Parts: sequence; C-alpha cells; structure tokens
Amino acid sequence: MAVLAIGVLVVGVLCLVKGASGPGVLKLVGHPLAAVIVLALQRIADRRAGKVAAVAGVGVVAVAGAAFCVLWWF
Repeated sequence: MAVLAIGVLVVGVLCLVKGASGPGVLKLVGHPLAAVIVLALQRIADRRAGKVAAVAGVGVVAVAGAAFCVLWWF
C-alpha cells in the first residue's frame, strides 16, 4: 500500500507538471490515507498477540480491500 501510494503521488505530480488530467483528488488522498491505516494496523498485528493481532490483521485486509474497491473499481 505504501509503495502504491507513493506511485500514485508521483504520477499525480508528473501529470500536474505535464498538464495532464491525472488520477484525481480522491485517489491522491485515498491511497496515502489507506497506506497509513494499513501500516498502523500491520504494526499492531506484528507486535501484539491473540485477539488484538487477529483483529488488526483482518483490518489490514479489510482496508486494503476497501481501498481497492473504492479507488480502483469505481
């Protein structure tokens, strides 16, 4: 997610410089936001055990899936 967010931001800047339409505000804000949330949840999942780690792991998949659906499909 972090690499994808950086890639989308780079494409957005290049489109701004070249005068192209670019990915749009939703994608430019949504990808970094999703990346920060996923990285925070992954950190919790890595450092905790039990139910907290399981919920954080499910959250990683849920946020990544939601970001995919909202930012790429629609």
